[in-house]
Amino acid sequence: MKNTMKINRVETDLLILGGGSAGLWAAHRFAELMPGRKVCIVDKGPQDWGGLMAMAGGDFEAVLPPDTVDGWLEDLVYYFDGLCDQPLMEALLSRSAERMRDYERFGCEFFHKPDGSLKSVPQRGLPHVKLYPAQVKGRGGELMAKSLVARLKDAGVTRMGRIMLTDYLVRDGRITGAAGFHCISGEAYIFKAGAVVAASGMGGWKTSYGKNTPTGEGMRMAFEAGAQLQDLEFARVWNMPRLFAWEGQTHLFPLGARFVNRLGENFMNRYSPVLGPNTDPHFTTIGMALEIRAGRGPIIFDVSPLRGEDMILLKPQTGWQKLNYEKLCRLGLDLFKDNTEWVPQMTVSHGGIRAEIDGSTAVRGLFAAGTARSMEPGVYAGGFALMTTAVTGHMAGESAAAWLRDADAAPAPDEAEAEALLTRAFAPLGREGRDTLTPKQVLTRIQATVFPYDVSIVKNGPALERALAEIRRIREEELPRMAAADPHYLLKLHEVEAVAFVSELFVRASLERRESRAGHFREDFPRMDPAGPSWIFVRRKADGTAEFTPERVPLEQWRVPLTRCYQDNFTFVEQATGKDR
Repeated sequence: MKNTMKINRVETDLLILGGGSAGLWAAHRFAELMPGRKVCIVDKGPQDWGGLMAMAGGDFEAVLPPDTVDGWLEDLVYYFDGLCDQPLMEALLSRSAERMRDYERFGCEFFHKPDGSLKSVPQRGLPHVKLYPAQVKGRGGELMAKSLVARLKDAGVTRMGRIMLTDYLVRDGRITGAAGFHCISGEAYIFKAGAVVAASGMGGWKTSYGKNTPTGEGMRMAFEAGAQLQDLEFARVWNMPRLFAWEGQTHLFPLGARFVNRLGENFMNRYSPVLGPNTDPHFTTIGMALEIRAGRGPIIFDVSPLRGEDMILLKPQTGWQKLNYEKLCRLGLDLFKDNTEWVPQMTVSHGGIRAEIDGSTAVRGLFAAGTARSMEPGVYAGGFALMTTAVTGHMAGESAAAWLRDADAAPAPDEAEAEALLTRAFAPLGREGRDTLTPKQVLTRIQATVFPYDVSIVKNGPALERALAEIRRIREEELPRMAAADPHYLLKLHEVEAVAFVSELFVRASLERRESRAGHFREDFPRMDPAGPSWIFVRRKADGTAEFTPERVPLEQWRVPLTRCYQDNFTFVEQATGKDR
């Protein structure tokens, strides 16, 4: 690193990576329990922007009477095809109502029916799981973020934006801080911390609007620091309009909306006579892929069966979503009146850091919260992320406070190691030569490798092997040639390196899971493993490579037995191959 490069040094008790829902909740809870102790939130985006929460509609899942935690837990064991960490999920569900009440206390409102009761929307055909829509559609998540930020200001929490952290600093198996740079000024940063909460979200592929920021650098950093990862074979493949980005349509399926093919057929009734389109987008995108492969595309989102009074649950009333909606209407396209063409879209990884219930990881002093830790095996229910990020953030802040009360003083970061890591991080800045590549060029090649339907949706071994070979070629030949003209594009470069890391693990884990279960469908292994569900954990070996280890889900030790699986509702195997299961 050039000697003229300015290095800023920041010391704090708790360092939080990510200023979204989980990070804000972790800071809030830590500050409640340890007033006067230093807390610093660092985000690669603008200060106080709120992460993906600010882009969300504000719908929240919570266990409210007459529903019970036991009922929800039974639904999720079934919905996740057994890949449900029951002790963790029970802890989250038990605290979900508290976090919803906190939001109401903070001034966030949820939609009420004329009789004053909360409006709920059933999810995925499950008896108990339901979300509670935000009162102000289009700004609910933004209001949640602002309410938390206001409390952090009162508590004196330091919040820093536009800083890309690239490496954790570890000594003798204990976290000591992190290093990175400001993506506008280019100044270097070394943070010393007694404990760290990883709340930087999941990996992804920089697709449309809100899914442009999760790229997996936090996952890569944790892996290199010694933490384990899990669930890398699961990714969220969403339904999106072909001409623009939107989400939330799953709220409308229980109310009558549907996807139809070129022939006008409600094709999901063929793939699932029980659930039809009222299911997770993971399953509808499999149906889309099979319909298009059979020549029955394009796929149309049909809103004609909906009642007008139900539109209020999705139609934006204010904020950026309303601006987008009004612009589309001026262009002659009304999402809530016109039938529109929709396509599958790869969005984010469901993989994350392996953590205990309290958020602790294999690295002492490092805690994981929100979507930085894996909790869902590729299937999702509306409002689930706002609930789990709030609860796990709250729990991680609580756990970090308890850990710091008992832990010895953190050793200082190794300055020589920190500066060496910064030198490596800054190396592509200003790199020149005819053979250099921009981050966008490399990202496009990664996307073209991972996005084909036989790699991402209806997976098969030969396609995955070809994708793995190409991702490895990109990592070996093209990542080293990337160059950044300024600190902003240096941030983009490090994001693309993380995307490549997540992509290789996604493909490798998809090859490792030789079955179809939850959010993973292998056309060449279309049945679930009769031995039962297993997780696939990933750890870093001494040579820096990844080792994949399956581990059986200990159903015999937990309360809810696996007596049925959600995937049994679908006939993809029969429809695609003409064979019985």
